Amino acid sequence: KMTWNGFEPLVHLVEGNYPKKIKVPKAELALYEQQWQRSEQLPKWDITIVPV
Repeated sequence: KMTWNGFEPLVHLVEGNYPKKIKVPKAELALYEQQWQRSEQLPKWDITIVPV
């Protein structure tokens, strides 16, 4: 069983192929970004997703 700081992640296996060159609309992405904490050293690549 996997935990981090007392939380258990919710994981789903997605089978199949992802379509290429598909982008999430900025308005939709903004909803998810509210839960992101960016690293000071690598803000573009290293994020922590804060559970709701």
